[in-house]
Formats: sequence, structure tokens, C-alpha cells
Amino acid sequence: MDGLYRVCKVGQGRYFQCSRSALSVFAAILSLSIGVEAVHAAALGMVTDNESNELRLFNAESGTIIASLPGSGGRISGDCALSKDESTGFTSSAGRNISVFNFSNSAPGSAVDTTRIEISNAGVDMSLSPDGRLLVSTGAGHVYEPLSIIDTARQIEVATSTLFLDHTSAEFCDDGTLLVTTSYGKTFAKPFDNAMYDARVGADGELQLGGNRLSSGAQPNNGSCAPGSKAGVLLDREAGLTSFTLPGLKKADFAALQGGTAVSAVFNRSGDRLYVRTMRTIEAFTFNPLDGTMKADWVRPLSYSAEYFGIDQIAMDLDSGKLFVDGGRMLLILAPESGEQTGSVHTGDATGVCFAQRQPHTPIREVVLNAP
Repeated sequence: MDGLYRVCKVGQGRYFQCSRSALSVFAAILSLSIGVEAVHAAALGMVTDNESNELRLFNAESGTIIASLPGSGGRISGDCALSKDESTGFTSSAGRNISVFNFSNSAPGSAVDTTRIEISNAGVDMSLSPDGRLLVSTGAGHVYEPLSIIDTARQIEVATSTLFLDHTSAEFCDDGTLLVTTSYGKTFAKPFDNAMYDARVGADGELQLGGNRLSSGAQPNNGSCAPGSKAGVLLDREAGLTSFTLPGLKKADFAALQGGTAVSAVFNRSGDRLYVRTMRTIEAFTFNPLDGTMKADWVRPLSYSAEYFGIDQIAMDLDSGKLFVDGGRMLLILAPESGEQTGSVHTGDATGVCFAQRQPHTPIREVVLNAP
């Protein structure tokens, strides 16, 4: 599609490139989905590109880039999150702010409405609450930086919380449990804490610890919760994968990974399959979402991926079941049964990748302009 781009304004003198061919395809998909409840449009995916400092929107069915939006200034293009109705996207940049892309507020023929939310930590890992009302951001393991709690409707930071000296990741379960990892815990005394804790977030953003702790003994890098909120996994920087049950954060199983640091993980819709992106592999497991037992299945080598705290460098389109994983110089589309590559999404250095967890299905919003 080289040469088939036009410039679209994003407000305040900022612009992005949008593909006429991609826009036409997207408009056709959109026209089929709006007002026809039985027809399900392809999911909208987002991926942050750390090389170009852009947010890429893509069609999950084809892998086609729909639009490229300029990201905010910062040290990295980091994590992303997408509202359930696909109307609002969020990205982090380690620049002490969160970028908000208000797709549904963008008038045809003008711009994608982009704003920034100033926050009290660096802003790297992010997680949306199940109801979409709150967004929690962490400072990527920096000490003396609180968790930031953002009201997504008002688009402001409404609270901060200093549970520990550092917060390496935060991840919501679908029952509202918030899984928080820390290296130091509450003191610098050795041995370091290196643990995951459970917490709850009130409507006003106030956090309260649940009183449970889990540790693999190694520095935690991320966490993920299986659908149903009965089990999940703790990912560490010594190639460890520790599963647990909820409530209580009780250790259930352990697996040694082949590719180094466990970077991020994703479950399928039913929770009986788990996929882990390490620094050098993607590794698949069968998983019991009730008792946390797991069994290794296939392993696929991948290009090196940095071990960013908490950033989700793997995601699944729950409608199609396709896997999307950072492949070094592109976002790879993989078959979940075998790990075989079935396509790709063009990016320079994919970091965070995300989808709206759409259930029930909702039509895709009009994100970019219809090409003339």
C-alpha cells in the first residue's frame, strides 16, 4: 500500500497518516456491522510502536493497518488499553502521562481527538478495570512512585496509592481483583520481597490490600488472571511461571520456561489455554482455570523482546482466537493450536498490544476518516 496515504489532522497541529485502501476496507466492514446485530465486525486492535513512537490501529482479521497516530513524548512507547466499546484508547510512554484517543468524539472529515492525563508516576504498565471506569498505571519498578488511578470518563487522576516502595505491574482480574507485583515490598531489607499481592479498588480509587502474598523467589515481571478469576499466573525474571488460585493467592503449579524472562501472558476465552511471551520464545500451555494446574505444549523461538515491567507484548483477539505477539520487527499473527505464523501487522518495534474484551459483541466505532 506504499504511496496510498493521506494526511489526517489530529488537532493542535498534529497529523497522522491514514491509508486510503485500509480506510475503504474499514468503512466497508463498519457499514456491515452498524445496525446489523447478527453480523460481527472484525475486532479493532492497537499496538504501540517504540521505533516510530506511534500508535497503530489494525484490523484483527486481516492485519491491515487502519491508521497510525503520533504518540506522546516519553522514553518508550509502552502499554495500551482499549475500552470495551472500542471508543477510547489509552497508551503509556514513561513520560508521566497517559495519552487518550477519543475515537468516538472525532467528527468525520476532521480529527482524532487526543488528550493527555498527567499522572504521579512514570506511566508504563496499565490495566483497565472490568467495568472500564478506572485505569491503573504503574511506574515500571521505580521506587517512591505510587500507583496512579485514573477515572476514564473524566480523564483525570483521581487517586494515588503507595502500597509498596515500588510497583512493577498491576493487572485486573474480571471480578475486580487487582494483582500488584513488587520487588522491594515495604522495605529495602534483604532478601527483597519479590512478590505478588491482591488488592481491591473502590469507586473513588482508594486501594486496599487483600492480605494475601505469593512469591516465586525471583523478581516478578508481570501477572495475568484467567477468565473467571479463579486462577492466574505470576511471571518472573528468572524464567519462572508460577500459577495460583483465587481467592487467597495460593500457589498451584510451577513451570520453568525456555526463553528467559517471562515478559507477559494471555489466556484464551475459556481460560484452558495459556500463552507466554518470554524474551526469546512464545510458549503454550494447557491450563485449568479452576485449580491452576498447567502442562507445557509447544514452544516457538522468536526474536528478542525486552523485559519491560508489566507491558503486555502478547494479546489474543477473543473473537477469532488468533494470537498477536511482538516478533521483533513486526507484530506476528500466530495460530493458537500450533504457533504457526499466519500473518503479520507492520510495526517497527512492537511493545504493547491490546484488544477490547468485547462480550457481547459491539460494532466498531468510526475511528478514521472515510477516504473520498
